[in-house]
Amino acid sequence: MDTGTHIGMGLCLAAISTLEPDVAASATLFAAVTTTALVGSHAPDFDTVFKFKGNSAYLRQHRGKSHGLIALIAWPLLLSIVIGALFGVPPTSLWLMAQIAVALHVFVDLFNAYGTQALHPFKKTWIGWGVINTFDPYLFTMYYSAFGIWLLTRATIVIFPILIAIVIIYYAVQFKLRNDALATAARYYGGAHKLFISPGMKWDEWHVAARLRNEYAVVKINSGNVVECGNFRIKEEPHGDELYEFVKENADLQAFLEFSKIHTYTVSRKDGIVEYRFTNLRYFTKEVYPFVAVVRIDATSHQIVSSYTGWVFSERTLQKKLVVPAL
Repeated sequence: MDTGTHIGMGLCLAAISTLEPDVAASATLFAAVTTTALVGSHAPDFDTVFKFKGNSAYLRQHRGKSHGLIALIAWPLLLSIVIGALFGVPPTSLWLMAQIAVALHVFVDLFNAYGTQALHPFKKTWIGWGVINTFDPYLFTMYYSAFGIWLLTRATIVIFPILIAIVIIYYAVQFKLRNDALATAARYYGGAHKLFISPGMKWDEWHVAARLRNEYAVVKINSGNVVECGNFRIKEEPHGDELYEFVKENADLQAFLEFSKIHTYTVSRKDGIVEYRFTNLRYFTKEVYPFVAVVRIDATSHQIVSSYTGWVFSERTLQKKLVVPAL
């Protein structure tokens, strides 16, 4: 989920903690528990520091080890010790909140299409169920509305059981809608070998990429209505291409290929520069496929002159991230 939603969940956890008499009676303990809830709700995403090492490092690390089984144990221990020392309260008073906050963060991230390596180090498989958008406006509104009402009423025992029930029902409905969308896509593409689904931000809106016999097909499904977004011939990676033998060693491209499950590519040439552009077909928003990897190589010297991988929502933005002018 996005940072704002994780923080909203942390605020709700902090409010729920006041059901414990010791927390409700001590301003210091409540402050420590609230800090633990907020930091714990965001802690697995501290892997964003890898952005300083470049997008390829970030892509490999984000939602990887930091969301794995070892981290699930390590984060709560570290947070309860550090925050306990800062507030002068026993770490044992904070550990349970830290554990709940971290576990909820990892759990809800599984419902996004992006997913996590939640079973790391035993399995490095990316698990993403494609049920909830990374930013879900309905969940965002639910958490902050519940916390706002709590600030005004302090009716903890009334507000949060209702919130939890509504959230569970919402997730169940989303699962059904996702399965209905997959069934619709399967009927539409009777010969589909595999389907990849991502939720949109609008209600009952889905993006589906299908692998057919000879092509990839992309559709939007909105309340059962199918709109075609594009077809792409399936092409094997250009092995045997002399330049690609150098390009495939590029860190940006390697990171993209490790993560991407369904993609296409194009090769462009101009003024002695060759561009290899890989586009992930699973994500489609604002009428573009925003997750790409681009590598530009000098055809004569075989030197990589520019590369990038990540999320960009316009060609103009992409060109700004690449050193060599557009081909």
